[in-house]
Amino acid sequence: MKTVWVFPGQGSQSKGMGAGLFERYPELTAQADAVLGYSLRRLCLDDPDRVLDQTRFTQPALFACSALALLARREDGAAAPDCYAGHSLGEFTALFAAGAFDFATGVALVAKRGELMARAPQGAMAAILGLELARVAQVLATPGLDAIDIANINSATQIVISGAQEDVARSEAAFVAAGARFVRLNVSAAFHSRRMRGVGREFAEFVAGQALHPLAAPVLSNRTARPHAREAYLPQLIEQIDHPVRWYESMSWLLRRGEAACEEIGPGTVLSGLFAKIRQQPMALDDAADAIPAPAARTGAAAAPATQRPRRVFMYAGQGSQYYGMGRELYQNNPAFAAAMDRCNATYGQALGRDMLAELYDPGNRWREMTDITLSHPTLYSIGYSLTVALDDCGLRPDCVLGYSLGEYVAATAAGVISSERALRWVIDQATLLKARAAAGGMLSVLAPLQHFEQRAELYRGTVVGSINFERNFVVSGSAEALAATTRGLAAESVATARLPVEYPFHSPQMTALEPAFRELSQGLSFAPPSIGLYSAASGGRLDRADADHYWRVVREPVDFRRAVAGLADEGEHVFVDLSPTGTLSGFIKHGFGTRLDHLSVMNQFGRNLETMADAVARLRH
Repeated sequence: MKTVWVFPGQGSQSKGMGAGLFERYPELTAQADAVLGYSLRRLCLDDPDRVLDQTRFTQPALFACSALALLARREDGAAAPDCYAGHSLGEFTALFAAGAFDFATGVALVAKRGELMARAPQGAMAAILGLELARVAQVLATPGLDAIDIANINSATQIVISGAQEDVARSEAAFVAAGARFVRLNVSAAFHSRRMRGVGREFAEFVAGQALHPLAAPVLSNRTARPHAREAYLPQLIEQIDHPVRWYESMSWLLRRGEAACEEIGPGTVLSGLFAKIRQQPMALDDAADAIPAPAARTGAAAAPATQRPRRVFMYAGQGSQYYGMGRELYQNNPAFAAAMDRCNATYGQALGRDMLAELYDPGNRWREMTDITLSHPTLYSIGYSLTVALDDCGLRPDCVLGYSLGEYVAATAAGVISSERALRWVIDQATLLKARAAAGGMLSVLAPLQHFEQRAELYRGTVVGSINFERNFVVSGSAEALAATTRGLAAESVATARLPVEYPFHSPQMTALEPAFRELSQGLSFAPPSIGLYSAASGGRLDRADADHYWRVVREPVDFRRAVAGLADEGEHVFVDLSPTGTLSGFIKHGFGTRLDHLSVMNQFGRNLETMADAVARLRH
């Protein structure tokens, strides 16, 4: 029989929790008080200011009580379990139990998490009882409700949703009509939803300065519903903030591997009740019923045969995802990545007489936007190509590739259509042409349904749709003046926008004048048939052959990433692997397809990319 110790999350707190523990562990209690700046014992036992239910106080209090209860359980002679798991905030206690960090560090981490979540935009959450996940997702797909995210998947018929207050309130009628019981939760923010993305970014910056250690025991991840990698667990812990808690799946995964005993440690018995329900109706899983792997063994596991896993889709992004310093940690520590970047730098130097890496990793450029296209174009290609080489060095190759704008050139290289040196030379020549002769302008990302562009044409005067990323996000291209006017008009209507670090109106008629010169650059290039599936966001589907005509359309025509991903999804089960510098494409899939598609990123802009890559490798090998 396998045993799992589980730790509760927010909602399990109650006045009086921790009684007896603070006296038993006075030194640790003093450590918590020093970190928090107030008395933990007084908060938990007396709560004189009635703040225990406020998330900035709840999170450190609940963590501390659960962690001390864990230490007491061990001290009283309990045998160690086979693995640990925690629900949302409780995952921090599970990681503490496995040796990821010491008690004071854990208090600091959850205190910061609680502080950031308390400052998050107003939102709401509700429990949907009596409907299965597929039906909940179906209701949320209806017009007007698609900005709501699934936050917790607790059991077969207990799903929690999260979003703006007005959206969640509006959804009640739809769920009641579908036969559900709708229970609003006593929270003021939309936890585990896209509205937490800013919290995730700030938390990543904070946690980068903390001392973390390899895990000494397996811990199930809320993010993946599978055991964390021994060392690369931090990215999943950060992503947990704005991704759903997959509790139902993680407990079902455990039960799939044999009879299991669950012991809940900390305040309340919510998780014990859920475990009993899940035991009666576990989630149907397709993976093999192997034993729980030890953390040390997971990162070195052999790749699964292609017939036993989803197809890997390597994805490559384009302009707008660049920034100075991207890939620095990998360049300094990953030999395969560094060697590939050095090869690209040599080609760049021969073409332009500049040192690409010196400019990319110059600390003086850290806070500048990378708008020089003769640097951004080649570095974006080089990053995507070098990440592909690094994964290949780990024995991980794509079954198919998907390119987005400039990323189509990396995809062509990965598919064997054109060599890396020829492709990079071509990219450099295009960048030089664009800098010398392209019309000035830019691109603006708009967080609204595409219908808004069609229905409110007066707000978008002088612009065209350059790309469609997911149902509620598209990008417009145009002159700087037109984009400025559109930005002002949309801001007046509270429509969120973001100007991309791009100085040219890609994917618009303003690029048309460059066609003769572009075709001249393409003369003499030869294109081999793709050796693996080659998919294009420009065409919205699969390419059986590539030629210069197609790559001109990549520059001139709009991008339809949403359609390309949907087409791939219709072909069978895939895992979409984002090899862009920011993980942007993985984010598009998350917001456009929810939990229906499996996706991950290999790199991000928040640091600790060695861990991010190691985690991606572990997931892809498993």
